[in-house]
Amino acid sequence: MDISSNHWIFAGVFAFVFIAGIIYAYRQDIAKTPNLFQGSSKFLLGVLLFLMVLVVIKILSRLGG
Repeated sequence: MDISSNHWIFAGVFAFVFIAGIIYAYRQDIAKTPNLFQGSSKFLLGVLLFLMVLVVIKILSRLGG
C-alpha cells in the first residue's frame, strides 16, 4: 500500500492538533493541582533522552550495515 503525500499531510496535522490539545489540557490540570505534577518535567526529559538514544542507535546500525 502506497502512502501518498496527502497521508503525510494528514498525519502531520493530526499529530500537531493532538499534541496541542494534550498541552492545553496539561496546562489546565497543572493549574488546578500542581502538587500532582512534581517531577513530571524530569520524567519527560528522560523519555526524550531515551528516544534520542534509540534514534542514534538506529542511525549507527544503518551506517554499520
